[in-house]
Amino acid sequence: MIGIVAGLSCGKDSVSAVTDAYRDRAPFAFTGDIARVVVDVSGEPFVHEEKEMDRLMAQE
Repeated sequence: MIGIVAGLSCGKDSVSAVTDAYRDRAPFAFTGDIARVVVDVSGEPFVHEEKEMDRLMAQE
């Protein structure tokens, strides 16, 4: 499971390299064409329990 904390990036990640092979040379922008992107959001949603409690307490 991954957590999406900074939005989605497609073709470039300015925070971390795609593989360790690029670790010392990142960031590299992908210069090809991306024909299709599929995001599968099926399954159980992740719930950050502490953040959810903060949200509920803010409604009180």
